[in-house]
Amino acid sequence: MSLREPITRHFGYDIPIRLMNLTGGGPDTFEPMCEFHMAALKEHTPIDPDHAVLEIGCGIGRDAIPLTNVLSAKGSYIGVDIVKDSIRWCSDNITVRHPNFKFVHFDIGDQLHNPGGTMRTTDVRLPPPDASIDRIILWSVFTHMRKVDIAHYLREFARVLKPTGTAFATWFIVNDEILAKARTVNLTPFNLRFEHVLEEGCLINDPKSPMGAVAYIDTEMQALVASSGLEVVGDVLPGQWSGYFDIPKGGQDATILRRKR
Repeated sequence: MSLREPITRHFGYDIPIRLMNLTGGGPDTFEPMCEFHMAALKEHTPIDPDHAVLEIGCGIGRDAIPLTNVLSAKGSYIGVDIVKDSIRWCSDNITVRHPNFKFVHFDIGDQLHNPGGTMRTTDVRLPPPDASIDRIILWSVFTHMRKVDIAHYLREFARVLKPTGTAFATWFIVNDEILAKARTVNLTPFNLRFEHVLEEGCLINDPKSPMGAVAYIDTEMQALVASSGLEVVGDVLPGQWSGYFDIPKGGQDATILRRKR
């Protein structure tokens, strides 16, 4: 007799706990994080029912599932991820109910989640055609990437975004004051101190697992964005992770990006 994979039920979906644990939070935090994500998007880059949405690192559908209640049949969603089992689950469970939600697997080699991958990030061409996307979402993706890979994704964002489109991206963005504060507190399970230089303007937390947590000096982040054909809209949205900012919640820092005007 075969054993059924442990699942947890949320929003009417039976979700494998194994896959949920790959997304930075397990069953206890899945719904609160869904709510936090949707509230942040609503406040900073609202999604209309007819928008075309692209999510990088869609995981097991933490954003896709609640977005099925936001996007109408005139809207669309594409989620991409490097974990094949997560993409298969999303296709088998979300797409069958909402045909305008599509999921794409990229077999990118990744130290954490896909060590046997056959592609490089710089090989990726995102699925949407040029100037077709209203909103791009990526949570905790740039926090695990080198500059060359971030720069490639940002250029792809500039290609697929509409002139009126925006991207919501989270990072660990630091300067001397933020680093000093982060090194005196421990507000996350990961003791984020960023004491090791990976490359100019880029710091890592653990040399044994360099992509486990990656931070960027604020000026380096701005330079990466500017060189891609994008620009930061307004100020960086600070996170709570470092303890430097007196805010009630919000783990990572975030930027709203758009094509240069």
